[in-house]
Amino acid sequence: MDRTSLIFCVMSLVASLVISAIAYPFAALSPDAMTAWRTPAEAESMEALDLGDFGVVSPTELVDYYMENPPAPPAAGAVSEREVRFQGC
Repeated sequence: MDRTSLIFCVMSLVASLVISAIAYPFAALSPDAMTAWRTPAEAESMEALDLGDFGVVSPTELVDYYMENPPAPPAAGAVSEREVRFQGC
C-alpha cells in the first residue's frame, strides 16, 4: 500500500468512530427505558390489540385461543414450508 491509501484508510476509520461517538447518545435508550423494556407486562394490564381483518382482540383472548388451538408440532425431519419472497430492487 502506498502512503495515500494508508492515510485514507486511517482517516476513514477515525471519521467512522467520531460519527459513531456523536450519534450514540441519540440512539441509546435511557436506563429507565431499558428496565421497562425488560420487565414483562401482565396481559390484563395491556390494551386491546387491533388485528385488522380479525377485529379488536384483548391479549387474554389471544392467550385463551392459543391454549385451545396450539400449533401442530412439525413432523420429524420436516422442513418449514414458509414462503420466501425476495423484495429487492
